Amino acid sequence: MQHDLKVSAKIAAVLALILTFAIGCTTSTYVPSPTAEKRAPGLISAAAAGDVVQVKSLIATKEDVNAKTDDGETALMYAVWGDHVQVVNVLLAARADVNTKNNNGVTALMVASKRGHAKVVEALLAARADVNAKAPDSVTALMLASDKGRAEVVSVLLAAGADVNARTDSGETALMWASDMGHVKVVDALLAARADVNAKANDGRTALVYASARGYAGMVNVLLAAKADVNATNNNGETALMWASDMGHVKVVDALLAARADVNAKANDGRTALVYASARGFVGMVNVLLAARADVNAKANDGVTALMLAVWGNHVEVVNVLLAARADVNAKANDGRTALKIARVAGHTGMVKLLSQAGGKE
Repeated sequence: MQHDLKVSAKIAAVLALILTFAIGCTTSTYVPSPTAEKRAPGLISAAAAGDVVQVKSLIATKEDVNAKTDDGETALMYAVWGDHVQVVNVLLAARADVNTKNNNGVTALMVASKRGHAKVVEALLAARADVNAKAPDSVTALMLASDKGRAEVVSVLLAAGADVNARTDSGETALMWASDMGHVKVVDALLAARADVNAKANDGRTALVYASARGYAGMVNVLLAAKADVNATNNNGETALMWASDMGHVKVVDALLAARADVNAKANDGRTALVYASARGFVGMVNVLLAARADVNAKANDGVTALMLAVWGNHVEVVNVLLAARADVNAKANDGRTALKIARVAGHTGMVKLLSQAGGKE
């Protein structure tokens, strides 16, 4: 099981959507870079500083309200970044292009949504900003707001007709992004707007899988209450229970089991939640799964059992628990190895003694 849990669309290209504006930013006001005077016309500098008087003066002198820096950024974008609502309104009244994009494919609405500037978002939408415009990887303003937990902005965007089930090129939705980051209020808003709780990304993961892997028990309960499929699998056949077990999130596992998660479900490689937990040495998790009637002798496709993997990891406590649950100490993997053989090869002398006393043979 791979442990890269970040939503795949949140790659460098997506981060660049906002980071372009972050250069030199130490406060809510954009601090121009050393080359700002060459890159930014006067109107852009004034907008970045939130100087309403100067912005009005420059507009009066017919300075181009839609002029761009070398990065494709406009005065409106800089004003949006700084949450300068008055300046934003002045620029919009002067017919600033509300839907223009910078060189990274970012619109002013995306910036405002990511930053959580609700009043600015409202102003942009009133000026007919495209609420469903897409940046590279098909990222939307709603996704960016959801990822950062901007509940107020999310509500504003949804009320303006944001597509709650829009997908990135990787198949991810705003619900997945919010679930992955643990933003319960945002998830509540998205679900109320009929977000598909069982939508799958291109790799097959659902919002429940993301939340379970992160250990967000409260989020898991919210998703389950919204009828998330507790036994949905990703493209590797892994369930939310397997991810939670592999990551050691006992409270999440409790919630999933209470929702009738299949404790003996097998991934494509034949491994079960118990196998994952045993391999990681999570004795508490192993006890929870065994209490839920996990098959202690279930084998993966290569014939490996929970006991064998616990032995390999030298997880003595887990081995004792598995043996007490009647794990077959002499079960053989497809290559003929037993738990005792594995212990000896690994050089775990204490484990060799323990298994020998339990009747283990090579």
